[in-house]
Amino acid sequence: MPLERLRVDGLRVLTGVDCRLHPERNYFFGPNGAGKTSLLEACFLVGRGRSFRTRQTRKLIQHGRSSLSVTVDHRCAEGVRRIGVKVGPEGLSYRIDRQKGASITDVARILAVDVIDPSIHRLIEGGPSERRRFIDWGVFHVEHTYLELWKRYRRILGQRNAALKARMSRAGLEPWTRALTETGEAVSAMRAEYVARLGQAAAEIAGRLLGRRLEVVFRPGWQGSLADALRDDLERDVALGYTQAGPQRADLAVRLEGHQAADEASRGQQKLIAACLVIAHVREAWAAAGRSGVLLVDDPAAELDRGALERLLKEVEALPSQLLITGLSPDLLPVDPRFPMFHVEQGRVRGGGL
Repeated sequence: MPLERLRVDGLRVLTGVDCRLHPERNYFFGPNGAGKTSLLEACFLVGRGRSFRTRQTRKLIQHGRSSLSVTVDHRCAEGVRRIGVKVGPEGLSYRIDRQKGASITDVARILAVDVIDPSIHRLIEGGPSERRRFIDWGVFHVEHTYLELWKRYRRILGQRNAALKARMSRAGLEPWTRALTETGEAVSAMRAEYVARLGQAAAEIAGRLLGRRLEVVFRPGWQGSLADALRDDLERDVALGYTQAGPQRADLAVRLEGHQAADEASRGQQKLIAACLVIAHVREAWAAAGRSGVLLVDDPAAELDRGALERLLKEVEALPSQLLITGLSPDLLPVDPRFPMFHVEQGRVRGGGL
C-alpha cells in the first residue's frame, strides 16, 4: 500500500525534503549527485533498516550533522500510519504513530519496500549471502511466521557451534543436532516452496524481458536429508569448530539457457535477470498476502538499450506497487504525463504537481 508523504532531513545531501506522493507512480529527475538515489535510500531505510548502497548506515548522515531522520505517511488497511526512522550517535531507532521502540520487523510487517537499482546485478554475480538475503525477505513477505523460525534456527546453530568449539562429547552434541535438524528442515521447506513459485514467475517474466529461458533452482545447503548430512560431517565439524551443512549455506542456481548466468550473461543481462527476480517477488507477495508495497527503480536506463528499458518499465508499471522512479532527464526515460514529475537538485526537491 502506498506512501502518501515522504520527509527527509540530513540523509546525504537531502535537507528539509517534503514530498506528497502519487499512489501509483512518481518520477524524480535531476543531474548526478543531486540526491535522487538518496531519496530512494530514504524509503529503503524505512522499510529495511539499511541502505541498498552501503551496509554502514551511519555513512548516510550528512556531513556536519549528528543525525538523520526520515518520516513516511503510509496508507494501509488500518488507515494512515506514520513511520519514522532516526539514525544518530546511538544507532537506528523507529517510531510508529509517534510510539517509540518499534523494530524493523514491526515496520516490515506493514510496509514492503523493494528496489531495482544499477547494482542489482550483484544478486546474480555476488556471493551466496546476497541471494540468501533475497530469499529470506521474500519468504518473510509471504509468510510472517518464517522470521521467528529462522531466528530460532540461528540461535540453535550458534549453540551447536559453541559446543563444537568447546569439544563437547558426541552425546552432548546430540540435542543440538536434533534441534538443528528439525528447524533447519522446516526453514528449508519454506524457502524451497517460495523459490519454486518465484522461479516459475521469473521464467515467465524473463521470456518477455530477455526472450530467453531462465531457470531458478533452490540449493538448500546440503545433499540428501539434513540429519544424514550432519551425521556424515560430524568429524569435520568437530575439527573445524562449526557446522557446515544447513540453511546457512543455501543458495540459488540462476541459469540462462542452461548456463550459469553469472558466467555467461553480460552486465545488462544480469541486471534484467535480477530485475526478473525482484518483479517475481513483488508479484508473489501480492498473490500470497495482498501486499502491494513500494518498488524503487533507480536509474533504469543505466546499461540498458532503449528496447530493454521499455520492456523493463512495462513490467514494473504492470505491478500492483507504488513506483518511485529516478532518471537524469525525461528525455532519456519514457514517462507517463499523468503522473507527477519531481526535480531534484542540490538536495532539494520541487515540483510534483499534487
